[in-house]
Amino acid sequence: MNIAYIVSIISVLLLLVFAVLSFIKANNLRFQLIYIVVACFNIGVLTSVILINYSSQSALIWPALLLFQVINKVREIYKEL
Repeated sequence: MNIAYIVSIISVLLLLVFAVLSFIKANNLRFQLIYIVVACFNIGVLTSVILINYSSQSALIWPALLLFQVINKVREIYKEL
């Protein structure tokens, strides 16, 4: 395994854990903001790994979908404020 696979796996697992916790703690605004920061960082990591290591750019659909989910989460938080 090279470093790109390891970074991708860790990033996706971290996103999965925070997504589950975000669903469980939906009323905790502070945790939702932490989830947004972690998700944006991991989306950036995944995008850079895909751009550097893979010739096919079609894999960028997954970070784009995650970014869409983060945008929806930000809109939900904005409605609560």
